[in-house]
Amino acid sequence: MPSFAVSATIRAPASAVWATLADIGTIADWNPGVVESRLTTGQRGGMGAGRYCALPGQAFLEERVVEWEPDRVITFRIVDSNLPFKTADIRFTLDESARATTVTVTPHYRLQWGPLGSLLDLLFVRRTYRKGMLALLAGLKLRAEGVGPGA
Repeated sequence: MPSFAVSATIRAPASAVWATLADIGTIADWNPGVVESRLTTGQRGGMGAGRYCALPGQAFLEERVVEWEPDRVITFRIVDSNLPFKTADIRFTLDESARATTVTVTPHYRLQWGPLGSLLDLLFVRRTYRKGMLALLAGLKLRAEGVGPGA
């Protein structure tokens, strides 16, 4: 299953970073790649909580929380989308040091269309996906450090 990891160091405690990630319905407030977001379940966070994300160009995805360890790990699973994912989990890990928190985002995914999907991944999808995850981390950094939109 294809995977990659990107990281950012955020000058904030893990609890501040977690507060942003764990408020799952507000991702559109700080992630420049999300046009609109809303909760799809009756819970704002925790295992099983869900959200809908509208992306540019009429793309969308719906995610559910499948791993939840406060201040340490949160994993979202894409359960519905018009993007070419057959399966996709996006794992955030937080590693706090004395003055900062390193956040690593690791998507694990498989595209539809078998060998053609693998070729598309090599030619286009992985590069685009990585750029999106880097933009997400930049928005998370600004928000958790108290200088971004909605901070």
